[in-house]
Amino acid sequence: MGAPWVPAYKNDVELMLNDAGLKKGELFIELGCGDGRLVFAAVKRGAQAVGYEINPLLWLIASIKNMRYYPRAKIKLGNFWTRDISKADVVMSFLIPKFMKKLESKTASEMKSGSRLVSYIFKLPNKKQSKQGTHWTIYTY
Repeated sequence: MGAPWVPAYKNDVELMLNDAGLKKGELFIELGCGDGRLVFAAVKRGAQAVGYEINPLLWLIASIKNMRYYPRAKIKLGNFWTRDISKADVVMSFLIPKFMKKLESKTASEMKSGSRLVSYIFKLPNKKQSKQGTHWTIYTY
């Protein structure tokens, strides 16, 4: 519903979470979590984390891997476009360009003040970035 699954580069995971300023106790939501690697990295930092995945096979893989992190991490099967992200401190997405305008609209209407969006590879069309990483862009709301 947003992109084919292509995992983030392993070396980028920790750097992205650093740039997003993810802190212990914050809520991290990943829109399209694939195998859950970013969700699990967030939990290892002391965050609460939720990953949404629409592909049943990837959801199953992430859910099995999640057994060691539950209940601090939850992997939910479903369409993230219909999920509320208003309580998130950090939201992660890796979508293809044709969905970036829709993501920009969703985040503008739902994200709370001070929250951060990490967009991997592709940028939002109109929102000013707060930080640029090697393969990611951070937006602050």
